[in-house]
Parts: sequence; C-alpha cells; structure tokens
Amino acid sequence: MKIFFYASPVSTEYDSQIKLVFEYIVSLGFKLIDKEPLRHDIREEIKKSMDGKVTEAYRKGLIKFVDHVKNADICVFEVSFQSLGTGYLIDKALENNKPTIILYYKNKRPHLLSVLDSDKILIHSYDEKNFKQVVKKLIKLAREKRDKRFNFFLSPKLLDYLDKTSKQHGITKSKFLRDLIVSHMRSA
Repeated sequence: MKIFFYASPVSTEYDSQIKLVFEYIVSLGFKLIDKEPLRHDIREEIKKSMDGKVTEAYRKGLIKFVDHVKNADICVFEVSFQSLGTGYLIDKALENNKPTIILYYKNKRPHLLSVLDSDKILIHSYDEKNFKQVVKKLIKLAREKRDKRFNFFLSPKLLDYLDKTSKQHGITKSKFLRDLIVSHMRSA
C-alpha cells in the first residue's frame, strides 16, 4: 500500500514531531511515495513564492505533490503548522476520493479543516507518547475507507449515454455512477 505523507516545509518548529511520525510509518513497512517529508531543499523556493515570486521549482514541486496524492492509496498530512499549500493538497486528496489522515501536534487543531464533511477524512491529535498508537489506528481505519474497484459490462447504448452525461456534468463516469448509487440509497 502506498502512502503519501506531507507536512509544510515552511516551518521548522515541528520538524522533530514530523520526523517521529514519518519514521514510524516507514517502520510499519508501507511504501512512502515521497521520502523527504521535511524538504529542506525547497524551503527557500516556498519563501520566495510567499514574496510574490512563484518560481519554476515551486510550480514543479506543487505539480509533483498533486501527482503523489493521485498515486497514493492513503494520504497523511501533518498540519500543526497551518499552510495554504497543505490545505490545497488535502483538498486534492479528498477530490480524488483518497482516505485522508490529518494529524496535528497536541492542541494545534486545524479549526478550518475540522468543518470538512467527508467520510474519507480522519483528524486526530498526537504527542510524543501516543503517536504510534494514533498513527497505527488511523492507518487501519483509512485502509477500510479505501475505494473498492469492480468491473461490469455495459451495452454500447448505455456507455454512450454515460459518456455524454458525465461530460455534460463535468465529472468522471465513475463519479456519475457513484452519485446515482448514493441518490438511490437515500431514496430507498
């Protein structure tokens, strides 16, 4: 199972806590898509972008992180230092229907993220004493929230309708079918 772990590289305040969580996830044997959670090398690029100078390295980095989100089975975000970039990636994870774990150190609860309404999101605090139990429990819950894939056959007429209708609504065929099922469940 592939996990994407991300923490804002701008703040150095929580580096030791981030490293503890990251190394524990590695010790559990999961494949981590990005092996540099602290990304010291891009801190300067991000600081430049905060001054209104969006550099090519920053742009490429953001594209890379969005690709990591898409390729992950589960996304884990450490949000003790609040950042718009982290919020953007969390939004991308939820948009791509990824189980999303949001961790914050002690009382650094992200109030804005607390109002997100998704069954794919798990938000929890941790500290140096309980981080192993918290991370292990949340990854187990996130695994249960992963989408299950199945295939089925459609006649050409149904497939044409599905193609046309999903394009009209600007959504994928899978999302269109999921929405139909959810709508049917609610009316039943």
